[in-house]
Amino acid sequence: MFITLNYKSRTPICDQLCESIIQLAGCGVLASGDSLPSVRSLAQELGINPNTVQKSYRILEQQGILESIPGKGSFIARGDGARVTLRETGRKTLEAGIETALSRGLSPEEILQICESYLSNKKEGNAHD
Repeated sequence: MFITLNYKSRTPICDQLCESIIQLAGCGVLASGDSLPSVRSLAQELGINPNTVQKSYRILEQQGILESIPGKGSFIARGDGARVTLRETGRKTLEAGIETALSRGLSPEEILQICESYLSNKKEGNAHD
């Protein structure tokens, strides 16, 4: 699994794990119905406490990203639930960024120009992730 954690970051490992799984689901690496590693195996692979993995899975389940089936494991939610949730949180994050930009004095026109430039670079593969 392509989960990356920054052990030196001030961001809690639990939050980093959630974000990493969300990104994998959002970009299609993990598709609807795909299973995630067991709590123990992922904890061992990442060198973190199993309780941290369990907490992350529980948070993602509450957000509608994962669904857990007792005795079977945790899976990316089937249907459109996970995709809709990911898109909605992406939209809210974008709106918060726009609000921040506006409150810092950028005009709507400048914001649009920045967005267009960023997306153009992203489309060409020049923007950094």
